[in-house]
Amino acid sequence: MHVCTGCSCLCDDVEVELEDGVISRVYNACRRGAGIFLNLNSSRASPSIDGEQVELERALEKAQELIQGSENLVIYGLDTTTLEAQKLAIELAEKKEAFIDDNSTFCLGDFVEMILKKEVPSTTLEEVKDNAYVIFYWGTDPYHSLSRHLSKYTYYPRGANRQRGYEEDRFLVVVDVRKTHTAKLAKKNARFLKAGNDEEIIRGFIDALEGRSPKIFQKDIPRILKEMEKGKFNVIFGGLGLKYGLNGNYDLFKEMIERMNEKSEVYFLPAGCHPNMRGFNELLFEKTGHVNRYSFREKRSSDDFAFHRLLESDSVDTALIVGSDPLNSLPLEYAKKLAETNTIVVDPRETFTGRIAKVVLPSAISGVESGGTMVGADGTRIELKQVFEKEINDEYILKKLLEVV
Repeated sequence: MHVCTGCSCLCDDVEVELEDGVISRVYNACRRGAGIFLNLNSSRASPSIDGEQVELERALEKAQELIQGSENLVIYGLDTTTLEAQKLAIELAEKKEAFIDDNSTFCLGDFVEMILKKEVPSTTLEEVKDNAYVIFYWGTDPYHSLSRHLSKYTYYPRGANRQRGYEEDRFLVVVDVRKTHTAKLAKKNARFLKAGNDEEIIRGFIDALEGRSPKIFQKDIPRILKEMEKGKFNVIFGGLGLKYGLNGNYDLFKEMIERMNEKSEVYFLPAGCHPNMRGFNELLFEKTGHVNRYSFREKRSSDDFAFHRLLESDSVDTALIVGSDPLNSLPLEYAKKLAETNTIVVDPRETFTGRIAKVVLPSAISGVESGGTMVGADGTRIELKQVFEKEINDEYILKKLLEVV
């Protein structure tokens, strides 16, 4: 059995079939996960300097020179690599008094931080599978983004204490701005709440919990709360739609969860996409008390230290990008700034960022060509078992870069 690193579910029941040393079939994986294994050799990166292919040792030496000479280094990405590599990246950032950031800044890092600070109660996906009755998907469409989430952990499976599955033992609530594919499942034992304003829905739940008639979804909200009391163990999965819908007003959301817990057990989990985003958040939190956007020089976290803000303010001279492709998602003005920066890309595959990088260092694909540890969105640590072993992985490269610091 192998672990799929396609998303934060980190499904650990994937089977791989080999023919003549090549992966020919993959079982128990979604389309995205199967592609990681089956397309192992496609679009692989090559070592290069200024776009010219070179020997790996020469590319490593050039990367070492850039790191050694950098006065304002930023390390970014890391959500697709292992804990072992993330620790080395944090060590490198500390020794260089550098900035460090990851995708969670604009993804679900705020939710992970709430959990790590114990501001909201959380649980594991295994507990959800065994016990959860009312299951919220709020601002997320796992049908597409977390393809096995519904079938493996939440709505469909028979759990230890939920033997009758979605027919009788699950109650689905989808809150979203449109009727997503997940929302279309909300028929029997389910409710779809079309969100025009997330805060209004939250206030509706708080009103109902305090005995007042909600101003919105006057029939649905009381019914959902009644089902939650009946089920006793309930869970809310929050996605990007919820994050941006709250617009920073997390206190109201935390108040709703606190009030819900006066009636029944209610837990919160981020519905994230990157396989080891939470792993990075946890490591940096243990080190600094913050989950992202951190400056080891100033010893604090700030929005000003977010990767795109650093580019905007011309605050960095060198960028070490590990397992991420920011050029593929950044607006044009930031992409131009990155192209003017000494950029080192560590990645198994060719990327847009790699095309403009000063140095490209090809690496191994975590979980396929290298082992290690990752942390799922629920905080569960998972050991990876590689199919093949490749010596030049993220750990190896980061250790080399640390040698000159």
